[in-house]
Amino acid sequence: MRSKTKLKQIEIRKVWTSFLVLLMICTTSVNAATTEQLARPSFELKLNSINNNLVEVSVIGHDLEDLYAYEMNLEFDANRLNFSKASAGTVGYTVVPKAEGNYLKIAHTKVGSVKGDSGDQLLTTLQFSVQRAGNSTITLQNIKLVDSKLNMSSMTPALQETIHAESGISFSDITGHWAEASILKAVDAGFIDGYTDGTFRPKHEVTRAEFAVMFSRALKLDVNESDATFADANQIPAWASSHVQAAVKKRLITGYADHTFRPNAKMSRAEMASVAVRALGKTQHDVTYVNEFTDAADISSWAKPFIHEAVESSIMQGIGNNRFSPNTNVTRAEAVTVILNVLRN
Repeated sequence: MRSKTKLKQIEIRKVWTSFLVLLMICTTSVNAATTEQLARPSFELKLNSINNNLVEVSVIGHDLEDLYAYEMNLEFDANRLNFSKASAGTVGYTVVPKAEGNYLKIAHTKVGSVKGDSGDQLLTTLQFSVQRAGNSTITLQNIKLVDSKLNMSSMTPALQETIHAESGISFSDITGHWAEASILKAVDAGFIDGYTDGTFRPKHEVTRAEFAVMFSRALKLDVNESDATFADANQIPAWASSHVQAAVKKRLITGYADHTFRPNAKMSRAEMASVAVRALGKTQHDVTYVNEFTDAADISSWAKPFIHEAVESSIMQGIGNNRFSPNTNVTRAEAVTVILNVLRN
């Protein structure tokens, strides 16, 4: 019984020592004398694979000498990648890592009175899921090292791995849709997202606030500078406010004569044409194409030059039966298609 109790006490002591090592890494500043005592190893940030929307990256240490514990800080593109898990490459105890925004901390220590790792050693393998296609980076910013004698050093390798992920985005309601390719391209570009239930809802009608946000993101407008005010400013959602004001400041979209913006009103095809043409910076005078539509009488005089230019520039077209349908509400599929056409021009 005594031997079992003694063994248990030894194990508890080992674990407690490991926790103290991790605590020291997290709270102790490195002094110059300690830094000089340890050899200067090198590190490698290696992209292992990109499969099934999962990215796997390893951190490898080279020329290590008695590495007992470490803490590393990494930065990644949280807009495109979502941290999933970390697997230790060496025996010991790893603090459960948690990503905070773009930053990730990994801390690991051996347990008990053992020597640290020397030579070349896989330290950790990280797994991320792809949220959005395109180029993104993972950076190993700095790493703290502790040997079995509790000497500590710190290094800033600043290693970076660039990841190019193809579109892993899929939606349950766009297969075979006429705008499927445009929707995926728009999501990859980052100016529109799907819904948490895995749908895109291409037929969902777009509000003026939503359209302003899409255009602002697509054109990468400066959302920090703005002084536009509206009588109904309190009705503009917080997530849309800076984008609405940026679009207004660039004169892409305007308010109404009563000084309201009406953020929750649906965006019409005529209004969409006006925003798209303003974004191109083109002047509008001719109305030839407008008069060719069978519903030309339904098009307001202010909208005719914009619609003419939108049609002539191949940004927009009619909806069938030679109609433009200026007062029809814009859908999400139509919005992304027109915005992509503007970007191509």
